[in-house]
Amino acid sequence: MQSTVFGLSAGRISQVIVGDEERQYLLVIGRDVDDVQLAQRLAQANEIVLSWNCWKLCEQYMFEVEIMKEDEAVKLRDMRIIDPFDFDEHFDKCLDYLPHYRTSADTLRTALELDPDFALEQTLRKHIMKNLLKKIDEGQPMEYISEFRTVTMVLVSLEFHKTAWMLHLCHLIQEAALYISTVIEKGGGQLSRIFMFEKGCMFLCVFGLPGDKKPDECAYALESSFSIFSFCWENLAETKLVSISITNGPVFCGMIGAVARHEYTVIGPKVSLVARMITAYPGLVSCDEVTYLRSMLPAYNFKKLPQKMMKNISNPGKMYEYLGHRRCIMFGKRHLARERNKNHPLLDREKELEAFQMAWQECLHQKKGQAVLYEGGKGCGKSQLLAEINFLAHKEQHRVLPLKLKETDFKQCFYAIQTLMAIFFEIDTCPAYYRQECLHKQLHGMVEETLHCLFNDLFFVKFPLSFEVSHMDDLTRQKKVKACFFQVLQEAVRETPLIFLIDEAQYMDTASWEFLETLLSTVPIIMVMTLTPTFTLCGCAQHFLQSSQAVLVPILKLAATSLLRMACWELGVVSIPQELQIYLLHRCFGNPLYCEVLCQDLLSKDILLFHDLQKVEENSKWENLSANAMKSTMYGIFPAGSEEDHELYICTVKDDVNLDTVLLPPLLKEIAVNQLDQLSPAEQLLVKCAAVIGHSFHIDLLQHLLPGWNKNKLLQVLRALVDIHVLCWINKSQELPADSIIVPSSIKIIEQIKEEKKKKSDADSPLSLQEELSLPQTEVLEFGVPLIREAAWELWPKAQQIALHLECAYFLQDLACRCGSCHGGDFVPFHRFAICSTKSCNGTSRFCSYKDTGSVLTQVITDKLQLPSPQDSFQFQTKSFRSQEAFTSEHCRTEEEFLDQVNRKLSQDSPEKDMLTTKPCHCEDILKLVLSPLTHHCLVIGETTCAFYYLLEAAAASLDLSDNYMAFLYLKKASSLLGQPSAFSFLKKHKVKICQFEEATFCCLRSEVCFNMGQITLAKKLARQALRLLKRNFPWTWFGVLFQTFLEKYWRSCSLSQPPNNPSENSKKKLAVLQQQVHCLSLLWQLYNLETTASSHRFACLATLMQKNSAEEFANEAQVVCTYVALSQFSQNTGDRDKWLHCEQMAIQKSSLCWFSREGLLATAQLMQALAYTKLCLGHLDFSIKLGFQAHEICRHLKKPALENLVLSVLFRSAFLKKKFDLCVHVLERQWVLISHGHDVLGLACFYSACLDLLLYGEGLLCRPFGECLHFIQHCLPRTPSGISLSTTSPRLASW
Repeated sequence: MQSTVFGLSAGRISQVIVGDEERQYLLVIGRDVDDVQLAQRLAQANEIVLSWNCWKLCEQYMFEVEIMKEDEAVKLRDMRIIDPFDFDEHFDKCLDYLPHYRTSADTLRTALELDPDFALEQTLRKHIMKNLLKKIDEGQPMEYISEFRTVTMVLVSLEFHKTAWMLHLCHLIQEAALYISTVIEKGGGQLSRIFMFEKGCMFLCVFGLPGDKKPDECAYALESSFSIFSFCWENLAETKLVSISITNGPVFCGMIGAVARHEYTVIGPKVSLVARMITAYPGLVSCDEVTYLRSMLPAYNFKKLPQKMMKNISNPGKMYEYLGHRRCIMFGKRHLARERNKNHPLLDREKELEAFQMAWQECLHQKKGQAVLYEGGKGCGKSQLLAEINFLAHKEQHRVLPLKLKETDFKQCFYAIQTLMAIFFEIDTCPAYYRQECLHKQLHGMVEETLHCLFNDLFFVKFPLSFEVSHMDDLTRQKKVKACFFQVLQEAVRETPLIFLIDEAQYMDTASWEFLETLLSTVPIIMVMTLTPTFTLCGCAQHFLQSSQAVLVPILKLAATSLLRMACWELGVVSIPQELQIYLLHRCFGNPLYCEVLCQDLLSKDILLFHDLQKVEENSKWENLSANAMKSTMYGIFPAGSEEDHELYICTVKDDVNLDTVLLPPLLKEIAVNQLDQLSPAEQLLVKCAAVIGHSFHIDLLQHLLPGWNKNKLLQVLRALVDIHVLCWINKSQELPADSIIVPSSIKIIEQIKEEKKKKSDADSPLSLQEELSLPQTEVLEFGVPLIREAAWELWPKAQQIALHLECAYFLQDLACRCGSCHGGDFVPFHRFAICSTKSCNGTSRFCSYKDTGSVLTQVITDKLQLPSPQDSFQFQTKSFRSQEAFTSEHCRTEEEFLDQVNRKLSQDSPEKDMLTTKPCHCEDILKLVLSPLTHHCLVIGETTCAFYYLLEAAAASLDLSDNYMAFLYLKKASSLLGQPSAFSFLKKHKVKICQFEEATFCCLRSEVCFNMGQITLAKKLARQALRLLKRNFPWTWFGVLFQTFLEKYWRSCSLSQPPNNPSENSKKKLAVLQQQVHCLSLLWQLYNLETTASSHRFACLATLMQKNSAEEFANEAQVVCTYVALSQFSQNTGDRDKWLHCEQMAIQKSSLCWFSREGLLATAQLMQALAYTKLCLGHLDFSIKLGFQAHEICRHLKKPALENLVLSVLFRSAFLKKKFDLCVHVLERQWVLISHGHDVLGLACFYSACLDLLLYGEGLLCRPFGECLHFIQHCLPRTPSGISLSTTSPRLASW
């Protein structure tokens, strides 16, 4: 708990206003102001000290006190209360002496209740800081004004002689206030307030308040302080002592105090430090170590101070005295900002180097000077490029003169040329006593002896002054020096080519620019410079750029692949996880410096784990699966030099780390805040609110966070931010191509025009909001400038952060479901209904509602899609002018009939078909814009139970979209919420309370992820665990298999003899459990089917039987069709031809009952894929290709990449056997688009196997490089016990 001290004083005071017409300050002066400050200084922690005058005015018999200093102060110890003390009565008596005290509970400031008065308003505005006035005029809410940011504070203390008159002191304070405010305003500083003390005053200045951030804040604060220090000493009479202290650090800038009495100020540890430094180092301009380091000023401008004890400051750190800007008596030295790293080659700079190579060749062949100027922002790699050019020039035996300039060099005339020529004459590194002799040797034979004394002042030597030079005026001497330099350089280039490398050339002085322009036109020399575009160049520099011999080359940002490769080098690994890739790409935007600093920051914070690639094998525990998941994604980034004898490492992020909340390094945050403060107040507020939502955001949610903003104002500010590229609209071109890139199919899914505008009543419903979010990305934006989102998010105070994240969660909770094209529903079927009773009774959530009544959206989507009633089915069939009997009589008997019927159904004009074909699926947008942000919002506000719920939903959505790695990431976050599992099951206790259904769903989803990663053993274990939690045990022994098989067959025969139950009578929770059972059993038979042992065959058979029974109990025709398709595939793999064909026929017949629903269409596509594979196995290749085309078209429309990938695999194999190799290439290209970002190792194994086949037997056609295929097989393929994936590729590799 923070300690508090109280100082009390009473008596008469005076008010004085100082300032000018723009800004004014109210001062309170008088004897009692000095007394209260003395009392406060004398008080210790949690003590009350009264001034002597205040003590004399008290009823002294009521208090026990201790006299601290006679006639100065007393310390209150206790109150003598004899009778029962009534505080209210006592307070009412006190009010008799306080006629102006405000008794209203609403406000304590009388000015707030005055009638509108323009003149008075203008007067009061002068007492408010400019940056705060802008936000008030903008109408920003008070709670949005406060920020937590890094600022530089300057405290100026003026102590006057005691003999000075008060009126004269007021004039001195007025003069000082005007000068201070004028000087600091140029560097983004503001005079915050003025404090009075006995015969003195203090001025608190703040640099970097919201809207005022400047790049060189610390340097300007130091220079301004020294200027103020000099002014006060020289111009203010009666000044006894001037002390100035400067600190830099994070503070709270904003409104403090009760709502009735707000006050804008800065508070924090650095504010206390700057006050203590004034008393510790009187009479000096002192600064802390942070200010010293961040100013980037030369070290000779500072003097280290002795460390002193400071009140309530435990570790103040190193302190320095600023001595002012003093010109170094020595010229600069040769150096570049960076040296070339031979282990890190330059990335994505071929075009930039080509410009240098062309200038180089032109200079050598045409004997004309050439200049190449590289222009780019901070951190884009300009210095690295110069280091590479330096290396190339030295490699060709050219002479290079490198120089890096600083901002202070701009003020020194001819400094750049002075230093370059010192480097040329090789006197920059030699000892001072040998400099003159060395220079004499260099000039001998090229410059007359009588002219050597011209260089005395330039190079700090003492040649004898000649008669000729003594009669020259200054202008003549300067011209002669330049002529000598031209002559010397002309002679030098005849022997070897000469190259000038000047880094940060925007800091070059005007005289040096003028010299270089003349040199370029007279001497065949190469000049390579770097420029920062934000710096305003002088006239000579702009004239130099317009020369025909100068070429301006902009430096582009790094490509994403190059940036990630650079990150691998910085971390010393061959691959990084996808969440780290997203983290870097969203923050770097192709900037190498940002990538380097972020990687170093991650290493310093110890949030990464490193694994030896050769030792990563199959794990039996989910907690150790991160490295295996990384191994399956290594194809994305190849190691730079992965020799076999070198150890290769990969890295993963620790489970308990949320990269979204990792704070930016101070350097990068300062850069981003500088950019943010260049925006207008309205633009800043919009960016800060958008930063809370996430990297991508919808404008409706943004408007929800901006109270008082209408749509027109929002769009106006958004357009302004888009114009300057701070934000950018997301368009569909960033997604997968909408049209098929393989040969057109015979069946086309007809796209119709957009729906008519809905009525206003529908537009206000949650369903309309969800539909609006699903529209093409015309109302969705993302950040287009690196770091600005993260920096803006960090500016919010913690309490306001939580409040805004809570608002976002409230807004998004009703949108967390499947898109309108899929008719809604949870991604985990019936998820909210399966846990409604648990959540509602626990009351653990502040905003998630899990009641059965739910929202309007929940009722509509669930009852329509997942609980169809018989009445709805009858009406639906009636509209399609067919009865149930007509459907049954139309059961197809052959695959040809089935294909013809599908073609006929999809080519009909009917409202049902229109419903399926007019709107594509937007579940991917829901995952990106709703579910993923919801998990983040819940984690920030501490709602771990809700976060777990949405993490399961996001994982299920990712698996539905075939993004296995993202599903793994969501499940890994869910695992960290539950905590580490106990070794003993009876001790297992989760940190987050979840119901049994959610635990089962968690196991089921993890099982599917493990299956896709090739972790077969762990996948089986998790699927069994899920079934046990769902009360559907799966046996472990062969006897248990026999007994369970008997029960399943008996139960099935009994259930078929009974009339089917109406699905509407089943509870939603039971349907949720049945759906998960079906999914787990489907996973189990696929897992056991991968093994060839007899016991595995028995387990697989039992799993298929249990799946069929559960699906029939589920009473969902689409689910039954999928189950029969699975049984058909299993029977085909086991060689049971009769059962195989029987199940196919059953699936074809059942498919007639589920034509016009999205789920039914998906089941039809799965059936067509199975039939295509069947025809492939039977040798009917042409018909297999036909089925494959049709299935692919449906899958592409439904946006089901996993199923589409299976279809393409079958289509490739059929076309390959028919020797249609061109079609094979098209198929593989489309398959690569689907699979390259999905991280499905089994799918990748099949894909690379197909590539090897095509390369071997397809007339040398190349889809992916052979080295890439080989790399995947050697490094990325998991070594499962059964060798599943390896068996698909080893025969092709052996053939090679």
